[in-house]
Amino acid sequence: MEIGLDYMQMRAQAQYHGLRWAGIALLAFGALLVVAALAYYGNLYWLRSNVDDYVGRRQDTTLVAAGQALQAPRDGDIVSQLALQPDAYADTMAGLGFTPLSQSDAQPLGTLPPAQRVMVPELGISVKTSLTGGAIVAHSNAADSDGLDILRANPGERGAMWFFGEAGQRANNFEGLTTAADVLAGGEDILIYVDNGSGIYVYAATHTDVFRASDLRLSGSERATIHLAVPVPSGLYDHFLILSGELVGMK
Repeated sequence: MEIGLDYMQMRAQAQYHGLRWAGIALLAFGALLVVAALAYYGNLYWLRSNVDDYVGRRQDTTLVAAGQALQAPRDGDIVSQLALQPDAYADTMAGLGFTPLSQSDAQPLGTLPPAQRVMVPELGISVKTSLTGGAIVAHSNAADSDGLDILRANPGERGAMWFFGEAGQRANNFEGLTTAADVLAGGEDILIYVDNGSGIYVYAATHTDVFRASDLRLSGSERATIHLAVPVPSGLYDHFLILSGELVGMK
């Protein structure tokens, strides 16, 4: 009988210790979950707090007339339209062996070949074109794409060219765009070269913008402009960083 009682006491003690350690383990696991959640949301807050660092502009740019910046049909944030001073890059283009172009030299829509490659030496970007504003419009329904033919612009044409890239290590790497604001703020030039197979057109960067992905709408222009877009910040991708520029030369 005593042996039976001893066994029952030992079993009860074992169960007690087992439950105690299980409780300690659950508390420790819960604490780890809390720490992980705090770290996750803290990281999200830190990532989002840096998006304004991607916004910048050249100091010598001016706002263009409202009628030259066309909003997309649906409500949303439009990419601000900033213009360079007339002939701002004439000497630079001539020095690089390019023919200087003004906005009046831009060709009508649909008269020049489409882009094949986009290069931005100052930002380490050289990619083949894939996802463009024209491609997005082409795959939209009629209600969404109505009035957005101006987004189909090719290099050297009057209208807005949009190119979307990635920030990772894949072929269409636009990660260098994240340094564009610092370059512009430092007073340095950013030249965007667009090769269409028969010529190279040069666009000078004017500014960068950041928009929430849910608010961004592709906006057109009556001017010859370019817009390179990449999702930011790294690891989150709920905003778009956009580098904009306008036509200044060709070869």
